[in-house]
Amino acid sequence: MSMLDSHNVYEIEFDVPASRREAFDAWLSADIVEWVSHETVAFFEVFQNDTGMSPEVKFVFGFETLSEWATFVGSDAHEDAIESLSGLAENREAVLWQRASVKLDDTLDRPVGDGGTIRTNERRGVDAVLSQ
Repeated sequence: MSMLDSHNVYEIEFDVPASRREAFDAWLSADIVEWVSHETVAFFEVFQNDTGMSPEVKFVFGFETLSEWATFVGSDAHEDAIESLSGLAENREAVLWQRASVKLDDTLDRPVGDGGTIRTNERRGVDAVLSQ
């Protein structure tokens, strides 16, 4: 599955100060496998911003359902990773995105995208889990 296929995308953006870069790189190499390979994660991607502007790094996690996202953010693996990341990164922001569609023209008989399905049953089944 890729970002284009996923209906629920969780992004964590942050900056890594130069003084913590070596420790961050070591953490990436050794400690994030359990986090990014959690059973609910459909895909994981990393984006690097080399322009010198913030945010510098973006981790993108994909989930098939809101329930899977909620399980992930409530997991020990996620909580441990966020705790470690908090000591290594600055300006951390996290956002959950859901796929939607846009009707481009009133003459179109259908919306563009997946129709903006809201997944009402999933939303009802997921407690209010705020971004970690």
